[in-house]
Amino acid sequence: MDKAELRRAVIARRDALDLDVRAAKSAVVCARLVELLDRLGAAAPRTVAVYAAMGSEVDPAAFAAAAAKRGWRAAYPCMLSATDAMAYGQRMCMRAVSACNASETPFIAHPTRAFAATDVDNIRFPIVPAEALDMVVVPLVAFDRTGARLGYGGGCYDRYLPTVSPACQIIGIAFDEQRVDHVPTDAHDLPLPNIVNA
Repeated sequence: MDKAELRRAVIARRDALDLDVRAAKSAVVCARLVELLDRLGAAAPRTVAVYAAMGSEVDPAAFAAAAAKRGWRAAYPCMLSATDAMAYGQRMCMRAVSACNASETPFIAHPTRAFAATDVDNIRFPIVPAEALDMVVVPLVAFDRTGARLGYGGGCYDRYLPTVSPACQIIGIAFDEQRVDHVPTDAHDLPLPNIVNA
């Protein structure tokens, strides 16, 4: 099965999960992420990158809320306009979002839309340098026992993750139903060092 076929099949399987089951499994995943967060400790101000769930993805919102309660800063992916992508050498950046501003954040409301730097308030939602992240929570479509990840096909995380600090915790999150025997990979596809699933 090629990537496109596998992507369709696994998304259909994920979509078929009952809403209550997805919510319960998301809660379990978030609780496990909180355990990891607590192990890292809060000796210094820390920053965690999360994402706004789309469709039937695992929802990390409860984890983001727990991080904020512990004084951690949350950052969310913001897709960049073609001009800004060329300037940054990336198709996405991570922008800090305070809990009180989350509902007013255009890149959370429209996670796949590209934004020019002038479209986003850089004071309220500053770009967080990749090397300043302590944890990155990564969405995925499918994964296998080796940590191979199938994303949505844009390659954004494959380009972004090599720029984070070696000390940064990189964690994919998924439902058990997204596990497959083998994820086909290309040279640019990076395996995830950690996957939390339920």
